[in-house]
Amino acid sequence: MPKYLIADFIVEIEPKFDYLKKLCEPFLYEGERSADFSAIPSDSYLNSLLSRMVEGSTIDEAERIATASIFNRKIIHRGAMLVHSSALVFDGKAYLFSADSGVGKSTHTKMWLKRFGSKAHILNDDKPVVKIKNEVPLCCGTPFDGGSGIANNETVPICAIIFIERSVDNFVQFPTQMRLYKGFTNQQSNL
Repeated sequence: MPKYLIADFIVEIEPKFDYLKKLCEPFLYEGERSADFSAIPSDSYLNSLLSRMVEGSTIDEAERIATASIFNRKIIHRGAMLVHSSALVFDGKAYLFSADSGVGKSTHTKMWLKRFGSKAHILNDDKPVVKIKNEVPLCCGTPFDGGSGIANNETVPICAIIFIERSVDNFVQFPTQMRLYKGFTNQQSNL
């Protein structure tokens, strides 16, 4: 059974369809650690999920969503979770842009890529893992990409999580109180 290293978890995944197979390739693990858990959806779960998805959805999409759902249920008990966001790395720090579907997470990260060029790249465009290790919040890439094909296997300290909402005016509002983790300050960003 193939094993994958995702957010420092060894996970047994058995992709049946090409889309998830391709996304999982960079996460393939050939070391000696035993699996922490498996994230393999049953055929009945896949078919049930596909029957509830938007017309025109494919079994490939159902497999990606079902595997991500199982993965998230397993890691939540291990101090980590998937966060619906587009995660961008800029100057070695992760910035997560979270919003409802269709609000502009991916559009926003693409604007950063255009503005900052090679100093920035997208870590994961839909479901990165967030966890805290040694009091440092980390963002980890996963093979669960939301359909964009952007899913990199790396772990980066988090600088900020930004919640995007639709508005007539463009503005940024900072919370009045922020919990800062070891090594981070309010002045961390050069933006």
